[in-house]
Amino acid sequence: MIALRSKQQRQSPLHFRRIELKYILPTRYVHQFIERVWPYVQVDPYLLSEGKGHTRYPVLSLYFDSADYHSLREKDAGVLSRRKLRLRTYASEFSEDVSSFLEIKRRHDFVVSKDRLSLSVGHLSQKHPMPHLLGHILKRVEAKEEVTAEAELLRGWYNLQPTALVRYERMPFVGKHDRKFRITLDCELQGVWYPPHLFGAQAFRSCVSRYCVLELKCNHAIPAWFHEVIQEMQLVRTAYSKYAMVVSALQPFLFGTEQPFDRRYMGFC
Repeated sequence: MIALRSKQQRQSPLHFRRIELKYILPTRYVHQFIERVWPYVQVDPYLLSEGKGHTRYPVLSLYFDSADYHSLREKDAGVLSRRKLRLRTYASEFSEDVSSFLEIKRRHDFVVSKDRLSLSVGHLSQKHPMPHLLGHILKRVEAKEEVTAEAELLRGWYNLQPTALVRYERMPFVGKHDRKFRITLDCELQGVWYPPHLFGAQAFRSCVSRYCVLELKCNHAIPAWFHEVIQEMQLVRTAYSKYAMVVSALQPFLFGTEQPFDRRYMGFC
């Protein structure tokens, strides 16, 4: 899997802008959904090119937020224009042996733009405690000066600190006739609240077990066949990020509610 992840890291674009829509899909309907869309999509070529039969890969993200959870509160309040900062790798754990990205993700309603600041193998280190991790990363990322300046600005404004680890398994598909049309199924969401360290084993808790997050990512209009799938399967669109879903499960009282994300969709069970 290391070779697979390394290839993904090299080929992942460092900047893009696209439409992103999220839907909640009960895990028991995953195979039905794949069968329904299969005439129009194929497994991501990054996986197929490895020739090892992989159909999914791990995604691990460390989210940075302020002491009063500014990013989460903007999401909860329904603010249309938002930004967040996260450290991401395509492995089950962060380590010195895998490359990673520091990402600035900007969203205005359903339009997303993202800049990825690349970190080479060996740039992450156990020497830096979690409170100083972001500063350490920003000294080593490979990016345009204005992108790094934006990340530094966000760090300074909100005194960003590592807040939650989010891990899941991703099944990626691309359109047969439009490779920029992309569908991902993110399942088995797990999280750690305020991880004490970056490397090594973590005390992950299962957060959203009965549902997958289905994401549609495209540059143009949504095709008619996908609209038909949404209607046939009665997919529920959500504005919640996976970060918010995981935190809702780990800290259900954070926003004055006793209902984690998983319970708000009991109608699917």
